[in-house]
This record gives sequence, C-alpha cells and structure tokens, in this order.
Amino acid sequence: MSPMTMRDTTDAARREQIASIRRMEPGERVRVAVEMSEDVRRIAAAGARLRHPEWSDASVRRAVLSSIYGRAFVDRVLGADAADA
Repeated sequence: MSPMTMRDTTDAARREQIASIRRMEPGERVRVAVEMSEDVRRIAAAGARLRHPEWSDASVRRAVLSSIYGRAFVDRVLGADAADA
C-alpha cells in the first residue's frame, strides 16, 4: 500500500474516482484541487481554534500556515516579532 492509498475506500471506488477525475476538463481539475486545498485549511483552522480558543484569528492563521510551510518560512514572511501562536 502506497502512503497515499486511502484505507477507507474500496479498490472499485478508487478506480471510479480516478476515472471521474480523468473525465474532467483541466480547468475543472484545478477548481476542485483549489476547493480541496481551501477545505483542508478551513478544517486545520477549526482544529486550531478548538485546541486554542484563546488564540486570535492572526494566531490561527499563522499556525495553519506554519503547519503547511514551516515556521521558519512563515516567520520570514510574516515577521518573527509578530508571532503570538
């Protein structure tokens, strides 16, 4: 099983999902990928808010970005002195 194999999906369902994606126009694939990426960020932010209800919106945003890009990069882009998460 590869690291990206979904354990809760049957082989038949996985084959149909791949076939469905292949039938999409390139622009539609991009739209779906962007929506999924946004969904993951919203879910990550909701999790951070649940674990840290005292955090500001900026702190939650920094935590989500740090989990994606790494804290050192986010500190360089947003400024380490602004870190409050």
